[in-house]
Amino acid sequence: MSLTIEWRRRIDHWLNALPKAFFTPLFDVELEGFETLEQLSPAEAARGRFRPMPPGTKWGRKWSYGWFRTRVRVPAEAAGRRFVLKAETGGEALAFV
Repeated sequence: MSLTIEWRRRIDHWLNALPKAFFTPLFDVELEGFETLEQLSPAEAARGRFRPMPPGTKWGRKWSYGWFRTRVRVPAEAAGRRFVLKAETGGEALAFV
């Protein structure tokens, strides 16, 4: 079933509006990472050759894995509040904290 242009615009509007209603961006996170074809444990990946991966860095071949890391210093205005890391890696993601 295809949507009419009107409904497609409504859905796009809500997809853009909803996150703004629930989340307030606090800061950007700088990622480091590397890509591998091997299935690694978190301990093995921690020994990987990480390099800076600013937004827009191309990565990912068929059947590859991307490992990313960062350090986060939570600002004072977020003290005592829940916060979310929105990692747009371009694929499935699992975070180890």
